[in-house]
Amino acid sequence: MTYEVNKRLVAKGHDVHLITCKPSESLPDYETIDGVHFHRISFRASKGFILLWKAVRKKVRQIGKLGEIDLIHIHNPLIGFMAILLPQLWKVPKVCHFHSSWYDEERINEIGTESTEVSIKLKTKLQLIRVMEGVGYAMSRTLFFLSEYSKNRFLKYYTFTKPDLCVIPGGVNVDEFQPPTSREAINSIREKLKLSTAIPLLLTVRRLEQRMGLENLVRAAGILNRRAPDLKFQLVITGKGSLRERLEQLITEEKLNQCVHLVGLVPRETLPLYFRCADLFVLPTTAIEGFGLVTAEALASGLPVMGTPVGATEEILQQIDQRLLLKNTSPEALAEGIETFLKAPEIFQEMGSRCRDLAETNYSWEQVVKLMEQEFIKVVGKY
Repeated sequence: MTYEVNKRLVAKGHDVHLITCKPSESLPDYETIDGVHFHRISFRASKGFILLWKAVRKKVRQIGKLGEIDLIHIHNPLIGFMAILLPQLWKVPKVCHFHSSWYDEERINEIGTESTEVSIKLKTKLQLIRVMEGVGYAMSRTLFFLSEYSKNRFLKYYTFTKPDLCVIPGGVNVDEFQPPTSREAINSIREKLKLSTAIPLLLTVRRLEQRMGLENLVRAAGILNRRAPDLKFQLVITGKGSLRERLEQLITEEKLNQCVHLVGLVPRETLPLYFRCADLFVLPTTAIEGFGLVTAEALASGLPVMGTPVGATEEILQQIDQRLLLKNTSPEALAEGIETFLKAPEIFQEMGSRCRDLAETNYSWEQVVKLMEQEFIKVVGKY
């Protein structure tokens, strides 16, 4: 999201600097991409509080030497907290993006979505996270939310009256993600990706982590395979994460090796092809779906999305057709929804044009960045 937004802000004439942490040491400390200045913190420094604070301070000083800083846009609450500690930034107006609750994400990653007893160590860690998040929000002039769901979740934890609360959805590159032009084009893409041209293709694009509901999706495929073996399908799951081994094991246990495929992290230039050649996108999230950029990407591709009634998924899919919402997050509900599609795919194919229209009207990056820029100008103008 930061990439798509920032490069468009540069195209509008703004000077944009991004402070971020390296996922690996192979990346340079500094470079420009599409006009955006990337200032990267070393992988080692990102793993320690004091080292990270010193690294952020150094990057801010480097940026400050290049000119006056007019606005700080916080995407990552930890980096944002580090920046807020620096006196030279105290008077600079700030906007904070609430992508999701860091507290919720950390809790779910540690213990899952169940109401499990939290250890003293984890409880302390979570409270520190809550404080760091809260400082960033309290010091911001405006808070951006991707959905009404995200805003309401924020208000569950915080009762600030100072920041303006602004809902601006996530976006999609509607030129990059487009519907297929013909059945021949679909078959050509599938052959390139080594997928069957004769069997319906179900797709999900997710990080392989706890709250994404991927174990439930694999179990649903197993249920459907046993209950209706004549309903053939292929399920492609793209992405990487800590659940890779568990999902591989589950696919084997459910005897799904022939129809469920983990293809790993797909290159950005290849990803639109998967959307373009699929018949149905399945979003099996079990918790805190703040928006789901992949949902917008699927819609822009004219691809119907069948999703669990979690978070902002309800807000988005209800605009198209109530039948796209599953009853709940269970494997049984997922299996039932997929079976409905496989028995009557033409009903869902007819939704394709509505999906595309919604993406173009509400979720294009151009529209999203236009709204953000308007809010930025308001914030800077008030200081």
